[in-house]
Amino acid sequence: MSRGAYGSRTVVRFTAALALGSVLVLGGCDSLDSLLSVDAPSRVVASDLTKPSAAGLLVSSVANELRCAAAWYAAASALTGMEWADASNNSVTNIWDSRNHDTSGYGAQYANADCGSSQPAVYKPLSRARWIADYTLGNLTEWAASDVPEKAAYTAEVSMYAGYAYTLFGEAMCSVAFDGGPEQTRADSWNLAVARFDAAISGGSGDIQNAARVGKARALLNLGKTSDAASVASNVPAGFKFELQFSADASVTKNPLWLQNHDYNSVTIADTRKDQMVGGVADPRIAVTNSGVAHPTTGIVVWTADKFPAVSSPLELATWEEAQLIKAEAEHAAGNLAAAVTIINTLHTNAGLPAFASTDAQEVMDQIVYERSAEMFLEGHHLYDITRYSIPLVPAVGTYSPFGDTFGNDLCFKLPATEFQNNENIG
Repeated sequence: MSRGAYGSRTVVRFTAALALGSVLVLGGCDSLDSLLSVDAPSRVVASDLTKPSAAGLLVSSVANELRCAAAWYAAASALTGMEWADASNNSVTNIWDSRNHDTSGYGAQYANADCGSSQPAVYKPLSRARWIADYTLGNLTEWAASDVPEKAAYTAEVSMYAGYAYTLFGEAMCSVAFDGGPEQTRADSWNLAVARFDAAISGGSGDIQNAARVGKARALLNLGKTSDAASVASNVPAGFKFELQFSADASVTKNPLWLQNHDYNSVTIADTRKDQMVGGVADPRIAVTNSGVAHPTTGIVVWTADKFPAVSSPLELATWEEAQLIKAEAEHAAGNLAAAVTIINTLHTNAGLPAFASTDAQEVMDQIVYERSAEMFLEGHHLYDITRYSIPLVPAVGTYSPFGDTFGNDLCFKLPATEFQNNENIG
């Protein structure tokens, strides 16, 4: 594939980001404007990034950017997707929580916010992660294996990260546009994801290959290709997980879900996520705690997720459990309810929960949806699951919040004003 297929912006746009990556290989990301002010001990000039010697730096930067984008999107989707609730009465947080977004002003914080900010973020980090991944793939395509001995492994790894960037783009946005091109559908983004994941699966091995399998199955499920998704998911080995790592080193390396919920106390666990029981037993996968800490402005007592007890708590990007639930959904679609129930009960056994039993198709499907919400709690899945499974909105549309806002039904984010202003192919 030619480099043009991966994007055409100038290298200079992210030279500073790569300079930061050379200092902090697992350091996350920040806004491009902020990165331009970074005083790195060594500078990376644009011409250097077209040389094979830059391959390792580029690949590390892609990993950083995807981690940044996935984690901050998980925080954003938790607030808009009914896993968290606003505890701060902050004007921006209210908008996220009340499902009211627009393309400019406060309602466009999903486009303006970036990693390391005091609020969730969607468009900017995803855009950067996707573009840098495709730029790197373009370079790797042109470089000879003799010049980059790790070319095959690098290509597989970056393809996997690119696949997740496109997958999350489709789940987050109502429509998409890439590299100054025309407006496209969410399905277009997922098809691009599948192509990237295919490259990672065919050329990769170990964790990279299995993460790509889970990602491809996720994208195929989004496309309604449930049977194909299950076929891919079947190759994921038991116990597999691919985690994104965090640290206390800097604002961009801290787990944003911990920051928002435990440190800032700006969000609390949504009421629908508290006291979740399975057969009379508390579900440990959605364990939450009454912190006893009241937000200083609103007095709301914050409930915290046990899943992220520290600033360095990892975030799971891909797991065997997700793959199993995709298989369960395919079994349900094929009318094999007993097989779907068996998968559910394997997950229950692993979590120490009572067995589930039903021969009713709707009950089994409802349980699969619940299992997804439990196994992947606060991992960036539930927002799009609300749309996919027509999960009722709580609070309902039109309901007033404690802060006087009216809850809306914006479950995806529109192309922001900046895209319309800078992309001549969009009216």
